[in-house]
Amino acid sequence: MMRWRASAVGGFLCAITAVEAHAHGVVGERAFIEPFITEDVNPKNEFVIARPEWDHSRDGSALSVGFGLEKKISDRFSLTLDSEWDTTDPKGPGELHEDGFNNLSISPKYAFFIDPEHEAVASIALEASGPTGSQNVGAEKDWAFKPFLLYGKGLGDLPSAVKYLRPLALQGDAGFEVSTDHDRTTTFAHNVAVEYSVPYLQSFVRDLGLRWPLSNLIADTEFNFEHGVNGADHGHTKAFATPGVVYMDRYVELGVAGRFPLNDRAHQELDWGIIWIVDLFIDDILPWTRWQVIGGMQPPSGLPGGSAP
Repeated sequence: MMRWRASAVGGFLCAITAVEAHAHGVVGERAFIEPFITEDVNPKNEFVIARPEWDHSRDGSALSVGFGLEKKISDRFSLTLDSEWDTTDPKGPGELHEDGFNNLSISPKYAFFIDPEHEAVASIALEASGPTGSQNVGAEKDWAFKPFLLYGKGLGDLPSAVKYLRPLALQGDAGFEVSTDHDRTTTFAHNVAVEYSVPYLQSFVRDLGLRWPLSNLIADTEFNFEHGVNGADHGHTKAFATPGVVYMDRYVELGVAGRFPLNDRAHQELDWGIIWIVDLFIDDILPWTRWQVIGGMQPPSGLPGGSAP
């Protein structure tokens, strides 16, 4: 019995660390990651069980632990529920430690353009945040909405002369953050993620013979911009950089990145930060979650190249 249990545990561990091609966020030969800040362009079945972020600034420090569940309703349409637990430790005299949940958000997302040959995808989404959180941690007391455009493009169609650039990919989102509170600043937010995929390099450019876990790593550098459209921050821009790396296999994505200000306005808010992500691909861990309202039970996600796992 002990031998059987050891074999079962060993098999499970081998399964979750398999170095097969990724099967989530796949467009043609490209598997897109779940970025740290930038919104993922692809509708997926996934559970971000933790997205902790530790920020240090001149005013103190803050820890937020985000989490979210995304469920596909059809092949191109998904719904996401997410929130976060926030903790603040201000430096000012008389200011107290505060913690609590932030507002709950729901986001429908629809992929209206998919071009597997050119590894391109575009989606539209609407994030709606309800006043469910604690104002002690800065949760807004009014509804807020963010309609935005998402895009993704792999560079696998580059000519062979620059084949080592083919593992590069871009993901981005852009949209206005609007509140029903007219005194709150309306913000135009734009995020861009630049990714370089070692799995893509080894599978479709040149096999360097890298072993696990190096063979599952994807470098990701994100640039995050917030432009004040009206209100107190009208005409001001905050710019941040978020360089990091993720490990992604068939069942999980794990990542860590730094957060750094790129201009003076951003530096007033942040000195430095660090962010992690733990993302489970639930449709392979729990196959029953592949069921969709439109389309019923779906087969396992196809691997890059169009083959079934």
